[in-house]
Amino acid sequence: MDDSDKGDALGASGTTPPAASQSPIGGMVRDPREVKTNPSLTKFLRERLSSAFVGALVKIGVMRPRTATGELGPRSWKGLFLFLGTIFVIIIVWTSVHIVQPGNVAVPVTFGDAGTPLDAGLHITLPFTNAYSISTRTQNYTMSSDKNDGPKGAVDGSVQVLGQDGGAASVNATVLYRVDPDKATMVYRNLGTNYANAVVKPAARGCVRLVFARYPVVNAATTSGNTVESDVAHCMKDKLVPQGLLLADFQLKQVTLDPQLASAVSQKVAAQQLQQQQVFDLATAQKQADIKRIQALATFDQSLIIQCGGTITKTTQDAQTSQVVIPNPPAQCVDKLTPAFLQFSYIQALQALAAGKGTSTLVLPFDKNLTPLITLPSGSTAAAGSS
Repeated sequence: MDDSDKGDALGASGTTPPAASQSPIGGMVRDPREVKTNPSLTKFLRERLSSAFVGALVKIGVMRPRTATGELGPRSWKGLFLFLGTIFVIIIVWTSVHIVQPGNVAVPVTFGDAGTPLDAGLHITLPFTNAYSISTRTQNYTMSSDKNDGPKGAVDGSVQVLGQDGGAASVNATVLYRVDPDKATMVYRNLGTNYANAVVKPAARGCVRLVFARYPVVNAATTSGNTVESDVAHCMKDKLVPQGLLLADFQLKQVTLDPQLASAVSQKVAAQQLQQQQVFDLATAQKQADIKRIQALATFDQSLIIQCGGTITKTTQDAQTSQVVIPNPPAQCVDKLTPAFLQFSYIQALQALAAGKGTSTLVLPFDKNLTPLITLPSGSTAAAGSS
């Protein structure tokens, strides 16, 4: 069968023979199933950094280089010694030079040995020395029921106290203290940096309770407040100074009495005020009675002087000398009515009559000199104002 017969036969069967494979003429042959990807920047940087790091380690002698054949080359001992020397020098300088900020001191500790405190400024110490900073500024510790009564984190609750008389009260106070710069090493060695909780707080609260127990609580809150404040300050100094701390000030802000005690005190004060008012009223009444008594005595003396006469004498009072008239004894004037006394009585009667509400007009006999005429019972007639 020839080729045409084969073609007819294949065509009659309805199938197409496979095409014969051909060799590529030229160019790149790519598998259509291959996924195309872009270059990775992260991978590029990682390779570059890794290569640079390895190169630096090889240069300083930490790693040995590899030859072209993959064998290890000689180590760079010079670079290794130079690298280690640089690291050692940095450590020496870093642990020897210290800068202390203002308001602080630093306690140098070398291999566990605490040295003399370092003042503010630049200091060079032995290598491998750690400097621990401690503040020398005034610090605040407040005991108050109001959390906003002092610096944040430095306010504790008020102190509950009992007085000598058993009365209860709540005390608000503030303690101002600081570290003694000369004893900073002792403070760090014995107390560390938490000296506020270790010493200041228990000392303050303990001294407040101790001192208030010596006084009646009402007196401690009122008349003895300054003394209580001073006693608490002395107590705290005795506890803080041996520990290397200095007390700047103790301020007793407020003492709040127990409600029942406060009510009793208010009633007592009210009773005392009433008693004092009554004493004042009694003294005022006595003074008024003395004034009336003196006025009556003066009126009596006046009438005696007019009736019986008197004697002029000098008297000294409060470094001042004055003349007074002492009436004659009443025994000399019994049943004796002098013209002058009768004239004086007449004038007083006229004054009383003129001051009366029912009197509108008075008609009196006068002489030519407009002197009232007075008739004496002794039979003689005398004009008022005549000698």
